[in-house]
Amino acid sequence: MEERKEYNDIVVFLKKSKISIIIIVLFTLFAFGQRLISGGFSIDTELYINQLETGGNDSWWISLSRWGLVFLNDFLQMGTLPIFASNFLTVVIMIIYSIAYNYLFYTLIDEKYKEIFVKFQFIFPIIFITNPIFAEQYNFVLQNAGMAIAILMIPVSILLVNHGIEEENKIKKVFCYLVAVGMSIIGFAVYQSIILLYIATVAVCYLLKVIKDKDNNWIYLLKQIGIFLFIAAIYFVISRILGQQDTTYLQSAWTKDGIKQCLINIAYCIKNVLYCDTIFYNIGYIISIFVGIGMIVHLAIKKQLKIGIVLATIGILMAPFYIMIITGVDQLKRTQFNYSFVIGIMINLLIGFLAQRKSLKYLLVIGLVFVIGMAYIQSYTTANLFYTADITYKKDEYFAHELAGRIEEKEWYNDNEEYTIVFVGEHLPDLKNAYLKSEIIGRSFFEFDYQYIYGVNQRATAFLNILGHDFNMATAEEFENAKQYAEENNMPIYPKADSIQLLENNKIIVRLSEEY
Repeated sequence: MEERKEYNDIVVFLKKSKISIIIIVLFTLFAFGQRLISGGFSIDTELYINQLETGGNDSWWISLSRWGLVFLNDFLQMGTLPIFASNFLTVVIMIIYSIAYNYLFYTLIDEKYKEIFVKFQFIFPIIFITNPIFAEQYNFVLQNAGMAIAILMIPVSILLVNHGIEEENKIKKVFCYLVAVGMSIIGFAVYQSIILLYIATVAVCYLLKVIKDKDNNWIYLLKQIGIFLFIAAIYFVISRILGQQDTTYLQSAWTKDGIKQCLINIAYCIKNVLYCDTIFYNIGYIISIFVGIGMIVHLAIKKQLKIGIVLATIGILMAPFYIMIITGVDQLKRTQFNYSFVIGIMINLLIGFLAQRKSLKYLLVIGLVFVIGMAYIQSYTTANLFYTADITYKKDEYFAHELAGRIEEKEWYNDNEEYTIVFVGEHLPDLKNAYLKSEIIGRSFFEFDYQYIYGVNQRATAFLNILGHDFNMATAEEFENAKQYAEENNMPIYPKADSIQLLENNKIIVRLSEEY
């Protein structure tokens, strides 16, 4: 009978959530609809396709402790890289995890506030998922569906944990815990930032539970912490067994650069967030700080403040900086899910507070206009980033075909010979028709990784091969020799005459730009 009641609660929630779900779907399509009509792929994909016979990126991902991504891609049969299927699944799962998150929060809210929550629940997801941070993340076709599934696993697993905590039947309790732990382990193994999003989610759940029960609920918090530590321990053990690298790009700088430098780095990150630097940050986080402080002051005046509320609020407001605090350095924006997560939660709490008081209805209207405006701006920016990605891909495709055609027109070119192509410099595409350029989006295959030991050679050559122009990839030594040759012989820049030359051993050198 209890199970039937829970089922009915979910059904009732969904029936009452129709308008919110429609709003969530509309904003999701606004921000990510470009992905459904795009046939282009992202940086990293070119190497994967060229290595399909040897396992693609699987060994690399496993070495980065992302074996869960390998598992999900195999489960979803993404080995042949169906770009539309991956993008379609990502968009659909984003809508599903938005609803799942809202249901998780719904279960933790006091009965007298549930109607208000249901009415305004669209606020959290349309702020959370439309942020350009997700454009950077979901631009990676190789992992976007797996990432979306991993995020979905967070609210589902915590729902199971919460049910397990309250379940009296031991068999059902164990079942809930096992499924929750299994899902979370796989989610953690998709992308390390999922771990930090899990922590932020638990902090929100704890805050809602303390407010609902008017009790610090230390046992609930300790159980959540214990379960999280158990999940994290198993994840790290499995990663080590499977061949986790001793050092990765997430290696902590605390021992390498020193405490003082890391504190300076963190302060710089906080400054960027507070100053709304770059297209990824906005005034929403500053508002979230005031909401958190206002909530604590309000409850203190009403003598309803609990230590748990203070701790949870601090934990939530610190969430955007978890990854910086752990590593001691700023991280790529695509890792910072917690930023828009926190803004969505805190502004949703603010709107819920205003909705309870008829005397503040004008502030409620202003707040809703602000929310829609923020979601619109974020969605517009995200959509423009995807448009930029599409334009960049098309320009790269045109450039690759043009370049290959010029090579094949050379009198020394022979279809029956194998050639190694060596690129010197980089090619920056003309993006006059594109609106925005970010950390990854808008970067050409003939530009990315320019500063490393292979220059653009790995990605550019792999991209050419995908398009049907077969060339061998240059080694780091061949690249260095080519740079020296181009400099000593004052080679002109492509597409000028003699910017493409044949060297000994069938090596073709192409000078895209001067070295600097």
